[in-house]
Amino acid sequence: MPERNQYQVKTLKIDGKEVCAAEHQTILEVARENGIEIPTLCHFEGLKGIGACRLCVVEVKGNNKLLAACVTQAQEGMEVTAHSPQLLEFRKLIIELLFTERNHVCAVCVSSGHCELQALARSLESTTLHCLTCISSVPRMAPTAASSPIIIGASFVLAACACAIR
Repeated sequence: MPERNQYQVKTLKIDGKEVCAAEHQTILEVARENGIEIPTLCHFEGLKGIGACRLCVVEVKGNNKLLAACVTQAQEGMEVTAHSPQLLEFRKLIIELLFTERNHVCAVCVSSGHCELQALARSLESTTLHCLTCISSVPRMAPTAASSPIIIGASFVLAACACAIR
């Protein structure tokens, strides 16, 4: 009979590659350990996953819903698809929706010279980056409820750049 504290390993497949996962590991953690990149904006090492950005969604065989890899526990025998035409289109749509707000300039990103949102748009070959001047000419809708001009201006940044809130 195995000891209670014995380390349990699970075997699963991600994009056809057989990988091993420790108990309580998420699909995202296992993928990253095995060199399989899954995009995220809201996941940070050391913080509990929240699945807010939905960029890390994956397909799991036998499940008809897209699951957030950062909050879905790896299971024995799981067959995960992290990259497919459907997932690429879904991720592009999310990025494009984030850019439609127009306010894609974050003070943290500008000062560091690194913007995860724009880098993701480039890697996903989003058409939005090619059309930012078109988007900037579209009038923004006024927020319906806001207690401060700072919150109004930062609403997009807080939603798109989790560095600002996590």
